[in-house]
Amino acid sequence: MPSEANKMSTAEDLQDQVMSQLRLIEVSHEVTIANLVNVAKIIITNVSTKSEALKVCTAINTWISINSLQGSIVIPEPLVRKYIKKIVS
Repeated sequence: MPSEANKMSTAEDLQDQVMSQLRLIEVSHEVTIANLVNVAKIIITNVSTKSEALKVCTAINTWISINSLQGSIVIPEPLVRKYIKKIVS
């Protein structure tokens, strides 16, 4: 029997997961992700599990932290796609 993290997630599950993670990133780093909706859509349409979504969001969180970003930020879409490709491959 597959574990819960490995089961295919519904679009609604993934949407809730990704939006929650991205909002948590905003709060924890005191930033506003200007392209949050676009980033969320890219993640949701390219991952199939909550575990994959979490890994992508963790990579984004790390990128923000390493670069000491503040205020209103734009996460480059090619960066998001790069993280997805590494995680989903």
